[in-house]
Amino acid sequence: MQTVTTTQVQRNFGKILDDFDEPVVVMRDSKPEKVIIDYDDYIQMKKKDEKTRNEEFFSMLDKIHARNAHIPAEEVEKDVEEALKYVRSRRRGH
Repeated sequence: MQTVTTTQVQRNFGKILDDFDEPVVVMRDSKPEKVIIDYDDYIQMKKKDEKTRNEEFFSMLDKIHARNAHIPAEEVEKDVEEALKYVRSRRRGH
């Protein structure tokens, strides 16, 4: 992986992009600050990230459902209604 300093980026950004064939780490004060990556790689990474977040969310919902499977739906609905009333009353109070 190529590394460049912030000064090199300021002076040679066009050349860095022209010579780009792998991610480039931008260093500031000898510490990694940013990474320049190919746009298509960025899009793929974002899609994977979103997919992972969705999988984690649905996994969490499955766990909650499993833990509460023994609770009747009417009781859950009642608890949700009470929580909504509480939240709404707090909004009006502010």
